[in-house]
Amino acid sequence: MKKVTDKKTILLTVMIFTVVTTGIILSIFMNKLTADADRSQELEVFNEALTIVRKNYVEDIPSKDLIHNAIQGMVGSLDTHADSITPEQHHKMQKDTKDIFIRKLLGTTEAKLDSSGELELFKDTFAIVRKTYEDNRQPKHLIYSAIAGMTESLDPHSEFMTPEQYEEMQVDAKGEFGGIGIKLDIQEGILTVIGLLDDTPACSAGIIEGDKIIKINNDFTKDMSLQDAINRTRGNPSTPVHLTILRKGWIEAKDFAITREIIKIKSVKSAMLNDGIGYIKIYQFQKQTASEISAALSELKQQNMHALILDLRNNPGGLVYSAVDVVSQFIPSGKIVVYTKNKKGEKREYQSREKNSYSSVPIIILVNEGSASASEIVAGALKDWQRATLIGTRTYGKGSVQTVVPLKDGSALKLTTAKYYTPKGISIQTTGIRPDMVVTPRIKKGQQMILDDKNDVQFQSAIAFLKSKASRVPASPAFKPALLSYR
Repeated sequence: MKKVTDKKTILLTVMIFTVVTTGIILSIFMNKLTADADRSQELEVFNEALTIVRKNYVEDIPSKDLIHNAIQGMVGSLDTHADSITPEQHHKMQKDTKDIFIRKLLGTTEAKLDSSGELELFKDTFAIVRKTYEDNRQPKHLIYSAIAGMTESLDPHSEFMTPEQYEEMQVDAKGEFGGIGIKLDIQEGILTVIGLLDDTPACSAGIIEGDKIIKINNDFTKDMSLQDAINRTRGNPSTPVHLTILRKGWIEAKDFAITREIIKIKSVKSAMLNDGIGYIKIYQFQKQTASEISAALSELKQQNMHALILDLRNNPGGLVYSAVDVVSQFIPSGKIVVYTKNKKGEKREYQSREKNSYSSVPIIILVNEGSASASEIVAGALKDWQRATLIGTRTYGKGSVQTVVPLKDGSALKLTTAKYYTPKGISIQTTGIRPDMVVTPRIKKGQQMILDDKNDVQFQSAIAFLKSKASRVPASPAFKPALLSYR
């Protein structure tokens, strides 16, 4: 009887052990399948991004360079400290790479391509990183870091957006957000203020163009993407943002505490000045800008406008079609306003439309280093067609087209896909547009640039120039001044 009981106990124990063991094995197997599926899905996202960059980026970049920059982005995301890898990890990494050799994990990536191609190289490296760093790091984090490394190596305006950042960008398109009213760009690797919206918290706090932002909320901006930096300055109204600013002439950086407000991006402001001179300021080229310009011009015309000052200073750009429609108000239809070329040399022309109601009104355009993209399209077109005289300082020089391409997982790429050229075939990129009359504003030490009718020397120069020509030049399509410089 005892032997039978012992046998039953042993059998029961074996059955329990078998069930538990089977459950553990099945759990491990399912977890492996899930992990493999996750890795496969994320690798699909990377492959999709790589294909889009190869096909659409404005220049041909060797695939090897794209892969190397992706690997650097992925590996660099593991730790912000270059010396964080231990000798044991480094040795293990080298031992496991086979045909892949990463000489310095958080520095320069060198790879030896084999017959499997560049994508296989990335897959192998991805697997090695996952195996070496056993910290349950999510594959998505590594893949996103790889895509970011690849796109950010292309140029300052190309970038990768996570689903959250892409959604934020779409929200921004509504023209209203919580923020402080600054326009940012990365210049020479440093986050820089390139413009400010009027009557915003940044203006009130004393931020000026050219300020270098070293920290946002005590986080260094050195390794931030442009979109990430923009997102950090925005937020709910009445909440503070802290900026650490370094300004030309300062010995050390200073902290600014600024309270966010609802920022409504204004498109157009107009006024009738003395002596029949109309004034229109365009803040940004939005969907309704052309119709707002048309309404403003009509109102100024009813007030006997004889000449126009078009103020494009600190205008960061916007929609190309909006810029074309604005130019169309001042030149005959069918004229080239701007054209683009992609990496294949394919040319796309944007021509003026049937809107030329003011083709004989003398125009002065005010520009500065904050005039970019669509602003430069308008200034360049009206200058090339001899319809306007430009006064101010050289424009920013952003003559490239950025296209946003969504990815399957909800993230997106913003890629430079073409370059702009003025009607005369002049490239705007990096060089900007030099005004006919160079007038440098006077800025009081530590103060925001003053843009009013008394202290704005560029504005006053435009007024003086129109008045001086009015008695000698009859409603000429454009003036031909000598190149002058005012200080």
